[in-house]
Amino acid sequence: MTLRAYTRDKLVILGANASAHEAARAMEGNHIGTILVQEGSAALGVVTDRDLTVRGMAAGRDPAATKLAEVMSRNVATLPPSASRMDAVRTMQKHNVRRVPIVDGERIVGVVTLDDLLLDEAAPLDDLAAIIRAQLGRGGPATRSRRRAEARAEGTYWRLLNEMRAAANLDTTADAEAALDIALAALMRRLTPAEAEDLAAQLPLLLRKRMPIPAGPDKRVTRESIERELVERLDVSLPHAKAILNAFGATLERNVSEGEMEDVRGQLSEDMRTIFPGGAQGS
Repeated sequence: MTLRAYTRDKLVILGANASAHEAARAMEGNHIGTILVQEGSAALGVVTDRDLTVRGMAAGRDPAATKLAEVMSRNVATLPPSASRMDAVRTMQKHNVRRVPIVDGERIVGVVTLDDLLLDEAAPLDDLAAIIRAQLGRGGPATRSRRRAEARAEGTYWRLLNEMRAAANLDTTADAEAALDIALAALMRRLTPAEAEDLAAQLPLLLRKRMPIPAGPDKRVTRESIERELVERLDVSLPHAKAILNAFGATLERNVSEGEMEDVRGQLSEDMRTIFPGGAQGS
């Protein structure tokens, strides 16, 4: 499969004179972690959320006055749309990067990320984990063991996102992650703290770290309220929001024990139980 699958009609691209603040707002508004930088028709570089943090905020720069030219990564490795996904894996390994812009001539037409390759299972997990380990750096046996565990944790998380993206018919990793966060956070607010902790214990580590235990149960959370939030935050239609919520329920049931799901369903109202296929069948 070629990289044409990762080209897009619309991309978030800014000029080198745009500010770091503009880039941060664009990332937040589009649920992305990378901004492509282009001047005229020429690709100049990329700016990541980490670039804004490390080269911008940590260096004491004023985000509104800092130009992307000051914080972006230049001379980035690129690939043409005709390149293969394994070409992308090898490029990431060679240049120790997670993102490779796709360039047709001089024009940026897309970007392939390590997250994309993990979600699409585009290469053996060991090869993709090697990219993560290389970026984490070297160390003693204990450090390497910890980093191998971190790489496995990322793989588990991205496989879950891949399930969610496919089941919910979403276009991007960022959309799948946002949908999962919205639905899961709402569900956990609806549970008692003890049950929310039990559910969190069965989630992938990277997801569990981002999911605080709320002081529920918040009985204002309903199926309808979650659907409204999905419509507003993902800018999707109500029918698509309903399908996304159903996909979330099916994905969660596949990745959590049946005993835990029974406990979760036991705390939900009838309309909330319809999110989960097992609950719908039993109501």
